[in-house]
Amino acid sequence: EIYNEKMRDLLDLSKSEKLKIRETKMLGVYVDQLTTVAVKSYKEIERQMEVGTQHRTIGATQMNATSSRAHTVFTITFKQFNNSGGKMVETKSVMNLVDLAGSERAGSTGATGDRLKEGASINSSLTALGQVITALAENSGNGKKKTFVPYRNSVLTRLLQSALGGNSKTLMVAALSPADINYDETLSTLRYADNAKKIKTSAVKNEDPTEKLIRELREENDKLKKAMGGDMSALSGLGGSPEGSSEVAEAAKEAARIAEEEAATAKVEAQQAQAQLATAMAR
Repeated sequence: EIYNEKMRDLLDLSKSEKLKIRETKMLGVYVDQLTTVAVKSYKEIERQMEVGTQHRTIGATQMNATSSRAHTVFTITFKQFNNSGGKMVETKSVMNLVDLAGSERAGSTGATGDRLKEGASINSSLTALGQVITALAENSGNGKKKTFVPYRNSVLTRLLQSALGGNSKTLMVAALSPADINYDETLSTLRYADNAKKIKTSAVKNEDPTEKLIRELREENDKLKKAMGGDMSALSGLGGSPEGSSEVAEAAKEAARIAEEEAATAKVEAQQAQAQLATAMAR
């Protein structure tokens, strides 16, 4: 959860002081040292959610006896493994379930002391999220002119950077109150949601760039090997000379050899990059 602009690990409270937001080309934006648990079924996911819910920060106000005093983010990482050409290929997708604390008016909640400070922090991060949503909506509408997106203005927006403007699909559920006393809050929430609807994102298949390059090179290699026999048959049928057929075959062999070398080099570079990332995270 994000409480007063600080992150807390709801699955292991002892690690909360060590949490830091980091970003790499390979992993994108992530929380370093955050607890991760392997699960195999929805029941196991639900169990972890219950553990986190028990540790959430709540408090009583005049409007809600169990008011959320922090934003909560529950992240589920899905991994799919497929056998492609005798090699296991990994596809990964990340789902962020976000429970935003509602905006507050001090006069309505009767907040004082810590509750007032919490409310101010909640409103500040929601304002930052609103600015990010507005900038993304403007960028979706403008083809050429791009508006700066202030992701770093809040821990919340920084953490959700990939989900809001990256390779993603985003769904927002707005909670409204039918009571006339909450008219201002309801109108504000509807405007918020209307802005969010204007954001256009495009989700494409997630695939490791290095693995993709290796796969494409291998596919090209296979095509060239098949073309070797096909070109020779075609030349023979057209009355081509043996010398010409031999040249085509040699060229195809050379191209196949180069493709194999490039694939091997890309694999070594990927292993080196993974080793460097592991060292950096250990530090």
